[in-house]
Amino acid sequence: MLKTIHAARDAYRRNAWADATELFRCADAEAELEIDDLEALVWAAAVSAHDREMLSALDRVYAYHAERGDHDKSARAAFWRGLRSMMIGDVGLGSGWLQRAGKHAEQTAPDSVERGYLLLPQVFMHRGKGAYEAAVEIADKAIAIGQTQDEPDLIALAGSLKGGILFRLGRIDEGYVPIDETMLLANSNRLSPVVTGVVYCEIVASCCRVLEMARAREWTAILDDWCRRNPQAKAFNGVCQVHRAEVLQLEGNWSEAFAEAERAGHGLRGTTEQTARANAAYRRGEILRLRGDYSAADAEYRLAGEGGFDPQPGLPLLRLAQGRHQEAVAMIHRALQTADDLPQKSALLPAAIEISIARDELDTAERLCGEMREIAERFGTEVLTRVADQGYGALALARGAFADAVPALIRARQYWSEFGAPYLVARLRVDIARGCTELGDLESAAMELDAAEMLFHELGAEPDLARTRTLRANRKPSGSHILTAREREVLALMAAGGSNRTIAGKLGLSPKTVNRHVENIFGKLGVSSRAAAVAKALKTNTI
Repeated sequence: MLKTIHAARDAYRRNAWADATELFRCADAEAELEIDDLEALVWAAAVSAHDREMLSALDRVYAYHAERGDHDKSARAAFWRGLRSMMIGDVGLGSGWLQRAGKHAEQTAPDSVERGYLLLPQVFMHRGKGAYEAAVEIADKAIAIGQTQDEPDLIALAGSLKGGILFRLGRIDEGYVPIDETMLLANSNRLSPVVTGVVYCEIVASCCRVLEMARAREWTAILDDWCRRNPQAKAFNGVCQVHRAEVLQLEGNWSEAFAEAERAGHGLRGTTEQTARANAAYRRGEILRLRGDYSAADAEYRLAGEGGFDPQPGLPLLRLAQGRHQEAVAMIHRALQTADDLPQKSALLPAAIEISIARDELDTAERLCGEMREIAERFGTEVLTRVADQGYGALALARGAFADAVPALIRARQYWSEFGAPYLVARLRVDIARGCTELGDLESAAMELDAAEMLFHELGAEPDLARTRTLRANRKPSGSHILTAREREVLALMAAGGSNRTIAGKLGLSPKTVNRHVENIFGKLGVSSRAAAVAKALKTNTI
C-alpha cells in the first residue's frame, strides 16, 4: 500500500495524470484512500479524461464532507460533480447535483467561494440562450466573489467566460480585459491543472470565433506548450491539436496541420473525444478540399457532421467546386439563417458571398457584403474589416468596377501578407491580377499571377493552381474579358433576338437581374442600344 500510494503521489506531482489515476486506483483497492489522496484522484482523472473515475471519486469526496457537515466542501464537490455530469450529457443528473450544491451553499457565507462557483452554471445557461448581457452580469458577480476570497480558479473561469461573451457582443477590446487577466493567472501557475486547461481552451476558441487569429496563434502556442509539458492531459490535448491545426492551416503548413488534425482525439474518452474528433474531421476536410481531393473531403465533412459539428462553410464550398451550385446555396443560406450570433455569421458570410458571385446573384452578394461590413464596423477589428474588403473587392470585380475592386483587394492582401497566410494572399493576388488586366496594367497583373502561382504550387492547392494557369493563358485587357461570363451569355441571347424576359427564363434569372446585366453591357461597350451592343460584340469577337 505505502509503495503504491507514494508512487501515485509522485506521479501527481510530476503531472503524470493518467499514471497517477491508475496508481491511486490501485492503492485504493489495497486500502481506502485518505481524503487528500481521494481528491487528488479526482483531479488526475479529470485532466486525463477518465470521467468514470473522476465522478466516482467525487461521489466519495462529497459523502465524506457531507457526513461531517462541512457545507463549504460539500458544495464544492457537488458543484464539480454536477458541472461535469452536464458537460458529458447527463443533464438531469447534473442539474440534481447542482441543486444539492446550492442547498449546501445556502449554509455558507453570502460571499463564499462556493456561491461564486454556483454562478457559473447560470453563465453557461444564459450564454446558451443568447442572453449575453445577463451572462456578463452574472460572470461579474462571480469574479467579484473570487477576488474577495482570493480564489484564482473562480476568477479565471468566470473571466474567460465573460471575455468570450463580450466577443460575441462585438465588444472586442472590452473582452480582452478579463481574458488578459485570466492568461496572467494561468501563466503564473496560480490555477489548478483542470482550470488551466479549461481557460486556455475557452480563450483560444473565443479568439477563433471572431477571427482574432493573431491572438489565437499566440495563445495556441501557449496552450500547445502547456499540453507538451502535460502529455497525459488527454482532456485538453485533442482540443489543443484542433486549434493548432487551424492556425497551421492558415499559416500554410497544410501537411503539418493535417497530421495534427489526425492526432486530435486519439486516446480520448466520452464527449471530449467526440467533440475533438468532429472538429478534427472538419479541419482535415478543409485541407483536402483546398488540395482538390473532393471525395476524401466529402467523407471528412460527413464524419464531422456525424460527430455533431455542422461542416460549414466547408461543405457548401465543396459543393460549389463540384458544380453543385443549388446545394451550395441551400446549405450556406440555411446556416446563415440559423446562426446563433454575429461571430458565427461573420465566419459564414465570406463563403456566402463567394457562392452568390459564382451564381451571378450579385444583388444577394451585395446584401451579404453589407452585412459583413456592418459586423466589421461593430466589432472594430482590422481582420474583419479586411475580410469585408475582400468580399467587396470580389463583388466589384464581378460588376466590372475594376478601379474600385483593386484597392480593396490590395488592402486585404497586405493584411494577410503581414499575418503570414499564404493561401489567402494567393487568392487575393489572383483577383488583383484580374482587376489589373482589365485596367490595362498587364505588367502588374503578371507579377501578381507569378506570385500566386508559386504560392499555390508550394501549398499543393491544385484547383487554384489550375485556375490561375487558365487565367494567365487567357489574359487580355479587352474584348470578351471586359464582360463577365454571365454578361456574355446575356449578350449572346440578345444577338439571337431574345427579350429581357425571354433571356431571364432561359438563364433562370429575374428580369430585373437581366436588365442590370444589359445596362452593364451597354456601359462596358460604350453603346446605348441592343443593336449597337451586338454589332460591337461581333466586331470585337466578344461573342
